[in-house]
Amino acid sequence: MLKARLAGKLDISDLERSVDRLISDISKKTLATAKANTPIRTGLARNSWTKKEGPGLFEVSNSVPYIPFLDKGISRQAPQGIVKPTVRTIAGKIKNRRLGR
Repeated sequence: MLKARLAGKLDISDLERSVDRLISDISKKTLATAKANTPIRTGLARNSWTKKEGPGLFEVSNSVPYIPFLDKGISRQAPQGIVKPTVRTIAGKIKNRRLGR
């Protein structure tokens, strides 16, 4: 039988920094992927994506009034919409650990 004993304080600051970096990387990739999936006519919709980060979370949004229509696939450039393909791509990268920097 193997016995182990941990003495001292548990320092989780390295783990917290790693998680924060991972969330930051995911948010950057999500923003870039949403922009890439947005059709271009004037460029307004593509350039209107924004990202907000907080502790342990992030939000990627677009405030142009017609973004819901583009997300429903009315554009021939993005017939699958924007959000679903973006989420699918990011989930695949996380699953395959291919986030990269």
